[in-house]
Amino acid sequence: MAKSPEQKPERFELIGQHGDLSGNIRLRYGSGADDPQVFVLTLTPQYVARSLKDGQPVTFIELEKYAYDNAGELRAKAVFGKEFGLVTLVLD
Repeated sequence: MAKSPEQKPERFELIGQHGDLSGNIRLRYGSGADDPQVFVLTLTPQYVARSLKDGQPVTFIELEKYAYDNAGELRAKAVFGKEFGLVTLVLD
């Protein structure tokens, strides 16, 4: 959806993250902690292993480091998903 010049772009930032029992990290993006329509990007160990071209299993710490080191790229994927009307995207 195109914004008119007088409208400020909606703030869209990382507002939280947590790990789950499967070893994934769920990154929550939105306009703030009280955003009723957050976007959740799930980062899986398989995705990170392929991205690192290592082929070895990754630890949760390596998953967190990847999320930190690639924050801009992951946010761009979240923006793309949200613009498509999605509320979640799994990078598998």
